Amino acid sequence: MTKMPQAAHHDYGQLLRADKLTTDELDYLIGHEGRNAGPSLLADAYSEDKITAETVTALIGGIWSGAEYPDRYLDRDTWRWLFDVAGFTIDGEPAERPTEPILLWRGTVPERRTDWSWTTDRTIAEGYANGTAARRPTGRLHVVLTPPEALLAANNGRSEAEYVIDTRGLTITEAQW
Repeated sequence: MTKMPQAAHHDYGQLLRADKLTTDELDYLIGHEGRNAGPSLLADAYSEDKITAETVTALIGGIWSGAEYPDRYLDRDTWRWLFDVAGFTIDGEPAERPTEPILLWRGTVPERRTDWSWTTDRTIAEGYANGTAARRPTGRLHVVLTPPEALLAANNGRSEAEYVIDTRGLTITEAQW
């Protein structure tokens, strides 16, 4: 969490009532409320014109990666809207979208194979598939060749080589291992 020196004199309620929030102030609020509050706080703050598109760009990747099951807190249409506002980012920085498809892996239970968190690292996906990385029941390993337009963000904050992708219309296959 970013330390917010200019807001040290504010209390939490004052920040919520502010006309505009800086990136640091919103990051502070999310830290105060907890990582699973991040998606809703981001969406609400942007829809209420309390933050700029630049703040969405700076925070969306970390908010996505930080939330446990981020798609439980916002529906996919809202996430698409926010990622469209942000543009493609790498670790919270605007970046050029790759121009070629990227091979991505996901280890999960079958009913979550179309979720949006994927990795370029097959070993990480295998850890999720066999249940060791996420401490859940054994899943399967999935693979997808992701076209550039489906790539929403790349996040390396948890050393998982994560890509957030919109899986709508993609051909996801079960991989052998």
